[in-house]
Amino acid sequence: MNRLEDRYRRVLRLLPRSYRQAWEEDMVATFLLSEQPEDAEDAEFAADYGRPSLPEVASVVALAVRLRLGGDGAPPRYLAWGETVRRLALVGLLVQAVAALAGIGAWLWSPWLTNLVAADQAVDVGALLGLVWVAAYLSLVTGRWRAARLLAALALAQAVVFFGVDLVTVEGAYGLSRTTGLLLDAVPVLALAAFHRQAPPVKARPWLIALPAGVALLTVSLLLTYVTVPALVDWPGVVCVAVFAAAVTYLSVPRLGWRKATVSWSTALALLALAALGQRVVTLLDYLRFAARTAELDIMIAIAVGQATAVLAIAAPLTVLAVKAARTLPTVRTSA
Repeated sequence: MNRLEDRYRRVLRLLPRSYRQAWEEDMVATFLLSEQPEDAEDAEFAADYGRPSLPEVASVVALAVRLRLGGDGAPPRYLAWGETVRRLALVGLLVQAVAALAGIGAWLWSPWLTNLVAADQAVDVGALLGLVWVAAYLSLVTGRWRAARLLAALALAQAVVFFGVDLVTVEGAYGLSRTTGLLLDAVPVLALAAFHRQAPPVKARPWLIALPAGVALLTVSLLLTYVTVPALVDWPGVVCVAVFAAAVTYLSVPRLGWRKATVSWSTALALLALAALGQRVVTLLDYLRFAARTAELDIMIAIAVGQATAVLAIAAPLTVLAVKAARTLPTVRTSA
């Protein structure tokens, strides 16, 4: 084995073992043949000093992602991972779309409620640009995956711009919270890679219903909260409550006999709970560092600690359920 062949084999280690066992030799032979110069001296030099090209490495990486985030016909474990990532993308874009529509509603109907939704964005430009998230979500749900990726990337780009403007405006205050929020915004955009040619189509109806239902629930919740304790509401708290409610409902479903729990939903909800917990803890730390200590802040901190505790408590059974179910899945395709 020459050095060039060894380097190709190292790149191919990105692929699942079962796939390598079936196709590694053929792929290596094809790569070497395509890079083989006609001149003997050039061929000898390439064997010692040649390296896989960037397009070849990129193609292997894309194939590895597609195989590990499996679709129809994939081994059960890779199919479960693919479904998990696809659900993270759907839920993430749903959250963004719900927040955008609720923010626009608050801005149009009641200007005095604007700060309740997307408080870190300008109420006019930021609210309108949030519609890009809505378009990305609707494109994903209706099967226009390429358009969804483009729109989601555009929405994330404008979020990065607002992130930079906010950091400059507040001179670095709450930077940890804002950075965490931006990273969480990027997760569903990156997760769209799981929507490839072999991925099963999205069942559009429940996801289309979820959008107006989510907007209605968020709007009503924020209105009720504003009437009672307006200053004690923040976005991480809303997310914690939503994740906790979804997790409790999901864990109750099998016991009620409605539907059997699935590996992908257990894993997705566990990851969402951990993300909500992380964002809650980070914002809590920023409140302690930058906010003026008042009786109102003390109450808000107590509520935030309660939210973090509740989410952590619900994440534990979800994680156990997900790990237990994942261990039963084979990594190779089972014969019918």
